[in-house]
Amino acid sequence: MSEVVRSAARVLDLLEFFSESGKEANLASISQTFHLPKSSALGLLRTLCARGYLDKTEQGIYRLNDAFRSHGFSWGGARLTKLLSQARPVMANMASELEETVTLGVLSAEGKIRLIHQALASQTIRYEMAMSTQLPVHCTAMGRMYLAMKSTEERQALLSRYPIVPWTKYTVTDPQQLEALLTEAAARHYSISADEVDIGGTGVCTPVLDAQGEVVAMLNVSCVSARFGDKKSRIIKSVLEEGKKLSDLLA
Repeated sequence: MSEVVRSAARVLDLLEFFSESGKEANLASISQTFHLPKSSALGLLRTLCARGYLDKTEQGIYRLNDAFRSHGFSWGGARLTKLLSQARPVMANMASELEETVTLGVLSAEGKIRLIHQALASQTIRYEMAMSTQLPVHCTAMGRMYLAMKSTEERQALLSRYPIVPWTKYTVTDPQQLEALLTEAAARHYSISADEVDIGGTGVCTPVLDAQGEVVAMLNVSCVSARFGDKKSRIIKSVLEEGKKLSDLLA
Protein backbone atom coordinates (compact mmCIF):
# COMPACT_ATOMS: atom_id res chain seq x y z
CA MET A 1 0.00 0.00 0.00
CA SER A 2 1.35 3.40 -0.91
CA GLU A 3 2.13 5.64 2.06
CA VAL A 4 1.64 8.76 -0.04
CA VAL A 5 -1.61 10.64 0.58
CA ARG A 6 -2.52 11.93 -2.86
CA SER A 7 -4.23 15.16 -1.77
CA ALA A 8 -1.32 16.08 0.53
CA ALA A 9 1.16 15.28 -2.23
CA ARG A 10 -0.73 17.57 -4.62
CA VAL A 11 -0.54 20.45 -2.15
CA LEU A 12 3.21 19.93 -1.78
CA ASP A 13 3.60 19.68 -5.56
CA LEU A 14 1.90 23.05 -5.92
CA LEU A 15 4.03 24.68 -3.22
CA GLU A 16 7.21 23.34 -4.83
CA PHE A 17 6.00 24.58 -8.22
CA PHE A 18 5.28 28.11 -7.00
CA SER A 19 8.46 28.21 -4.90
CA GLU A 20 10.57 28.22 -8.04
CA SER A 21 11.84 31.73 -8.76
CA GLY A 22 9.15 33.91 -10.28
CA LYS A 23 6.70 31.08 -11.00
CA GLU A 24 3.15 32.30 -11.72
CA ALA A 25 0.25 30.46 -13.33
CA ASN A 26 -3.49 30.58 -13.94
CA LEU A 27 -6.03 27.86 -13.25
CA ALA A 28 -5.90 26.40 -16.76
CA SER A 29 -2.11 26.13 -16.64
CA ILE A 30 -2.14 24.41 -13.24
CA SER A 31 -4.83 21.98 -14.41
CA GLN A 32 -2.77 21.09 -17.48
CA THR A 33 0.62 20.92 -15.71
CA PHE A 34 -0.59 18.62 -12.94
CA HIS A 35 -3.16 16.67 -15.01
CA LEU A 36 -5.97 17.70 -12.70
CA PRO A 37 -9.63 18.44 -13.43
CA LYS A 38 -10.15 22.19 -13.18
CA SER A 39 -12.54 21.72 -10.28
CA SER A 40 -9.89 19.83 -8.29
CA ALA A 41 -7.15 22.32 -9.15
CA LEU A 42 -9.40 25.21 -8.18
CA GLY A 43 -10.14 23.66 -4.81
CA LEU A 44 -6.43 23.25 -4.04
CA LEU A 45 -5.60 26.78 -5.18
CA ARG A 46 -8.44 28.29 -3.15
CA THR A 47 -7.27 26.43 -0.06
CA LEU A 48 -3.69 27.69 -0.44
CA CYS A 49 -4.97 31.24 -0.97
CA ALA A 50 -7.27 31.03 2.05
CA ARG A 51 -4.37 29.86 4.23
CA GLY A 52 -2.14 32.69 2.98
CA TYR A 53 0.38 30.62 1.01
CA LEU A 54 -0.64 31.91 -2.42
CA ASP A 55 -1.82 35.25 -3.75
CA LYS A 56 -4.28 35.64 -6.62
CA THR A 57 -4.28 38.70 -8.87
CA GLU A 58 -7.37 40.33 -10.38
CA GLN A 59 -6.36 38.66 -13.66
CA GLY A 60 -6.60 35.20 -12.08
CA ILE A 61 -2.85 34.63 -11.80
CA TYR A 62 -1.60 32.69 -8.78
CA ARG A 63 1.81 33.21 -7.18
CA LEU A 64 3.61 32.45 -3.93
CA ASN A 65 2.93 34.95 -1.14
CA ASP A 66 5.75 37.51 -0.95
CA ALA A 67 6.34 36.75 2.73
CA PHE A 68 7.39 33.18 1.86
CA ARG A 69 9.41 34.41 -1.09
CA SER A 70 11.30 36.85 1.14
CA HIS A 71 11.59 34.87 4.38
CA GLY A 72 11.11 31.21 3.48
CA PHE A 73 8.69 28.71 4.99
CA SER A 74 9.89 29.27 8.56
CA TRP A 75 8.47 32.79 8.58
CA GLY A 76 5.78 32.27 11.20
CA GLY A 77 3.75 29.10 10.81
CA ALA A 78 0.03 28.44 10.70
CA ARG A 79 -0.94 31.25 13.06
CA LEU A 80 0.53 33.90 10.79
CA THR A 81 -0.75 32.35 7.58
CA LYS A 82 -4.24 32.38 9.08
CA LEU A 83 -3.82 36.00 10.15
CA LEU A 84 -2.52 37.04 6.76
CA SER A 85 -5.45 35.51 4.91
CA GLN A 86 -7.80 37.49 7.15
CA ALA A 87 -5.77 40.68 7.20
CA ARG A 88 -5.23 41.18 3.48
CA PRO A 89 -8.80 42.32 2.60
CA VAL A 90 -9.00 44.39 5.80
CA MET A 91 -5.75 46.16 4.95
CA ALA A 92 -6.80 46.75 1.35
CA ASN A 93 -10.01 48.44 2.55
CA MET A 94 -8.09 50.54 5.07
CA ALA A 95 -5.62 51.68 2.41
CA SER A 96 -8.49 52.61 0.10
CA GLU A 97 -10.49 54.49 2.74
CA LEU A 98 -7.57 56.29 4.40
CA GLU A 99 -5.59 56.77 1.18
CA GLU A 100 -2.44 55.76 3.04
CA THR A 101 -0.29 52.62 3.02
CA VAL A 102 -1.12 49.89 5.54
CA THR A 103 1.49 47.38 6.72
CA LEU A 104 1.54 44.24 8.84
CA GLY A 105 4.76 43.50 10.70
CA VAL A 106 6.19 40.91 13.08
CA LEU A 107 9.26 40.66 15.28
CA SER A 108 12.02 38.75 13.48
CA ALA A 109 14.47 36.32 15.04
CA GLU A 110 17.03 39.12 14.72
CA GLY A 111 15.02 41.30 17.08
CA LYS A 112 13.85 43.71 14.38
CA ILE A 113 10.52 44.40 12.70
CA ARG A 114 9.99 42.73 9.37
CA LEU A 115 7.07 43.24 7.02
CA ILE A 116 4.82 40.36 6.01
CA HIS A 117 2.25 42.31 4.00
CA GLN A 118 1.75 45.80 2.63
CA ALA A 119 -1.38 47.35 1.12
CA LEU A 120 -0.28 50.39 -0.85
CA ALA A 121 -2.14 53.67 -1.01
CA SER A 122 -3.37 54.81 -4.41
CA GLN A 123 -1.85 58.26 -3.88
CA THR A 124 1.00 59.26 -6.18
CA ILE A 125 3.00 60.40 -3.16
CA ARG A 126 2.83 57.60 -0.62
CA TYR A 127 4.89 55.74 1.96
CA GLU A 128 6.26 52.45 0.65
CA MET A 129 8.89 50.02 1.93
CA ALA A 130 10.61 47.00 0.40
CA MET A 131 9.25 43.75 1.84
CA SER A 132 12.82 42.73 2.72
CA THR A 133 13.14 45.76 5.05
CA GLN A 134 14.00 45.08 8.69
CA LEU A 135 13.28 48.01 10.99
CA PRO A 136 14.50 48.95 14.49
CA VAL A 137 12.19 48.47 17.46
CA HIS A 138 13.10 51.65 19.35
CA CYS A 139 11.87 54.27 16.88
CA THR A 140 9.15 52.65 14.75
CA ALA A 141 5.47 52.63 15.69
CA MET A 142 5.42 48.85 15.16
CA GLY A 143 8.52 48.27 17.26
CA ARG A 144 7.33 50.47 20.10
CA MET A 145 3.91 48.83 20.10
CA TYR A 146 5.53 45.43 20.41
CA LEU A 147 7.77 46.65 23.25
CA ALA A 148 4.81 48.29 24.99
CA MET A 149 3.05 44.92 25.27
CA LYS A 150 6.03 43.25 26.95
CA SER A 151 7.33 43.21 30.50
CA THR A 152 10.10 45.58 31.58
CA GLU A 153 12.61 42.72 31.50
CA GLU A 154 11.57 41.68 27.98
CA ARG A 155 11.73 45.29 26.78
CA GLN A 156 15.25 45.75 28.08
CA ALA A 157 16.40 42.47 26.60
CA LEU A 158 15.18 43.51 23.15
CA LEU A 159 16.49 47.07 23.37
CA SER A 160 19.91 45.87 24.48
CA ARG A 161 20.43 43.88 21.27
CA TYR A 162 21.20 46.98 19.22
CA PRO A 163 22.43 50.50 19.99
CA ILE A 164 19.62 53.01 20.44
CA VAL A 165 20.78 55.43 17.78
CA PRO A 166 19.00 58.29 15.98
CA TRP A 167 17.73 57.58 12.48
CA THR A 168 16.68 61.21 12.02
CA LYS A 169 17.01 64.36 14.10
CA TYR A 170 13.58 63.58 15.57
CA THR A 171 14.37 60.05 16.84
CA VAL A 172 13.81 59.62 20.57
CA THR A 173 16.88 57.96 22.10
CA ASP A 174 16.67 59.05 25.74
CA PRO A 175 15.79 55.94 27.81
CA GLN A 176 13.37 57.78 30.11
CA GLN A 177 11.53 59.44 27.23
CA LEU A 178 11.36 56.13 25.40
CA GLU A 179 9.97 54.35 28.47
CA ALA A 180 7.32 57.07 28.83
CA LEU A 181 6.27 56.56 25.19
CA LEU A 182 5.99 52.80 25.73
CA THR A 183 3.90 53.27 28.86
CA GLU A 184 1.60 55.63 26.97
CA ALA A 185 1.30 53.21 24.04
CA ALA A 186 0.39 50.33 26.36
CA ALA A 187 -2.30 52.43 28.05
CA ARG A 188 -4.02 53.63 24.89
CA HIS A 189 -3.30 50.51 22.78
CA TYR A 190 -1.68 52.37 19.91
CA SER A 191 1.70 53.90 19.16
CA ILE A 192 2.72 56.85 16.99
CA SER A 193 6.14 57.51 15.47
CA ALA A 194 6.45 60.76 13.53
CA ASP A 195 9.50 61.45 11.35
CA GLU A 196 11.69 59.27 13.57
CA VAL A 197 12.69 56.69 10.94
CA ASP A 198 12.23 58.74 7.77
CA ILE A 199 11.53 62.44 7.75
CA GLY A 200 8.17 62.78 6.06
CA GLY A 201 6.69 59.52 7.32
CA THR A 202 4.40 58.92 10.32
CA GLY A 203 3.33 55.51 11.59
CA VAL A 204 0.31 54.62 13.74
CA CYS A 205 0.21 51.07 15.06
CA THR A 206 -1.86 48.72 17.20
CA PRO A 207 -1.12 45.10 18.15
CA VAL A 208 -2.93 42.03 16.83
CA LEU A 209 -3.30 39.59 19.72
CA ASP A 210 -4.09 35.90 20.01
CA ALA A 211 -6.54 34.31 22.45
CA GLN A 212 -3.92 34.41 25.22
CA GLY A 213 -3.26 38.12 24.71
CA GLU A 214 0.15 37.54 23.13
CA VAL A 215 1.29 39.77 20.27
CA VAL A 216 1.08 37.99 16.91
CA ALA A 217 1.69 40.98 14.66
CA MET A 218 1.45 44.76 14.43
CA LEU A 219 -1.08 46.55 12.21
CA ASN A 220 0.31 49.87 11.06
CA VAL A 221 -0.76 52.81 8.91
CA SER A 222 2.20 54.49 7.21
CA CYS A 223 1.14 58.05 6.47
CA VAL A 224 2.85 60.91 4.69
CA SER A 225 3.51 63.30 7.56
CA ALA A 226 2.20 66.34 5.69
CA ARG A 227 -1.23 64.68 5.52
CA PHE A 228 -1.25 63.26 9.04
CA GLY A 229 -2.67 66.25 10.91
CA ASP A 230 -5.90 66.23 8.93
CA LYS A 231 -6.30 62.45 9.18
CA LYS A 232 -5.00 61.70 12.67
CA SER A 233 -8.31 60.90 14.35
CA ARG A 234 -9.55 58.83 11.39
CA ILE A 235 -6.34 56.83 11.23
CA ILE A 236 -6.27 56.11 14.95
CA LYS A 237 -9.93 55.07 14.93
CA SER A 238 -9.44 52.79 11.94
CA VAL A 239 -6.27 51.16 13.30
CA LEU A 240 -7.88 50.42 16.67
CA GLU A 241 -11.12 49.07 15.21
CA GLU A 242 -9.53 46.89 12.53
CA GLY A 243 -6.79 45.68 14.85
CA LYS A 244 -9.41 44.52 17.35
CA LYS A 245 -11.36 42.75 14.61
CA LEU A 246 -8.26 40.83 13.58
CA SER A 247 -7.50 39.95 17.18
CA ASP A 248 -11.07 38.73 17.67
CA LEU A 249 -10.80 36.56 14.54
CA LEU A 250 -7.61 34.95 15.87
CA ALA A 251 -9.19 34.36 19.25
